[in-house]
Amino acid sequence: MVMNSDGVRPTPAEGDIGIDDRYARGLLPRRAFGAHKWGVGGVVIVGGAPGYYGAPMLSAMAAQRAGAGVVSLAVPRGLVGSIAVAVPEASFIPLAETESSHGARRAAEEIGSKLEQAQAILIGPGLGQDEASDGLMAALFGAPSAMSMIGFGSASLASTSENSVGLLAESEKPIAIDADGLNWLAKQNDWPARLPKGRCVLTPHVGEFSRLTGKSTEEITEDPLNHVRAVAAEWGQTVVLKYGYTVASDGTTAVISADAPSSLATAGSGDVLAGTISAFLAQGLALLDAAALAIFVGCAAARRVEERTGTLGLVASDLPLAIAAELAVLERGGKAEF
Repeated sequence: MVMNSDGVRPTPAEGDIGIDDRYARGLLPRRAFGAHKWGVGGVVIVGGAPGYYGAPMLSAMAAQRAGAGVVSLAVPRGLVGSIAVAVPEASFIPLAETESSHGARRAAEEIGSKLEQAQAILIGPGLGQDEASDGLMAALFGAPSAMSMIGFGSASLASTSENSVGLLAESEKPIAIDADGLNWLAKQNDWPARLPKGRCVLTPHVGEFSRLTGKSTEEITEDPLNHVRAVAAEWGQTVVLKYGYTVASDGTTAVISADAPSSLATAGSGDVLAGTISAFLAQGLALLDAAALAIFVGCAAARRVEERTGTLGLVASDLPLAIAAELAVLERGGKAEF
């Protein structure tokens, strides 16, 4: 075993993949003649809460720069104006700012309707952890919400059972889950059973990984690669652990970042990664492939930005356009130098 707590890249096992420019180029989505915006990948992003509108905005910016043809943001109505200024190309699903179970179910139905036209969904950036977000997540994934358990909403909705089916179970679209989406899952009994098998990419940092697994952060960072591989197999999902040399696994194969830019230790970089993954999912990449390509171009983009800002000056909003530049390097057959 090789630890990466000291900056040493984890040693891959047989069948694991170190993500380099040649491997990343082989994953790159290609557009056919006559392509249209919905055909090349629509993404729905569910997130945002008062004080946290920047997270879904960064995810949307990244998804657009990573090739998503259409990005639709499901955010509280009061946040639409602030986000639209920064992401004018996005469309919106304005959600009523309500804590009723009826309102949560209606919001989930609006998201589900938009998802019918899109190809992937990202849940969690800046979502918050209040009763409103709890109700929405419960409606999406099928779980009793706090508001239903204490009697809010209609009687039929207040009787939500442990065996209820969320709206996302009715769709076959891939799902990326980040940030407060993961925090909500960690609070649910038997949360892996809430997720449609083999359809999700979970993107925790070490703290979120600890909450999901019950393992200490010290235990996780001692051997991140094998922990990710084990839980991905156990949960039947693809898992991305954002720590040092970022690793991802579907339980069978693991991919390992070729670089570990410390400049990415900045607020919002995880939202950018999640948005990039969701864009690649929407363009038809398999779950692990989407994660691998997003990891590669995210690290390369950070190095590109560092040429101007240094390690300390990078901010997450620098990354989406740099990601587009790195994708252009791959598309044109060049080599993305670290």
